[in-house]
Amino acid sequence: FECRFFHKIFEDEIGRVRGHFGPINTIAFHPDGKSFSSGGEDGYVRVHHLDPDYFKFKYE
Repeated sequence: FECRFFHKIFEDEIGRVRGHFGPINTIAFHPDGKSFSSGGEDGYVRVHHLDPDYFKFKYE
């Protein structure tokens, strides 16, 4: 299963992260915006760190 990220205004997909073996139930971003945690029905909480290139994204 995966998390997908969309541009808030244009609604285009700008990224995705895989990692759970079942549905994802919750996602929480760290206050600095550079990482997030996801919890799934597989019983795991995973911490994901966003690639620095994610922050260089420019919508054209």
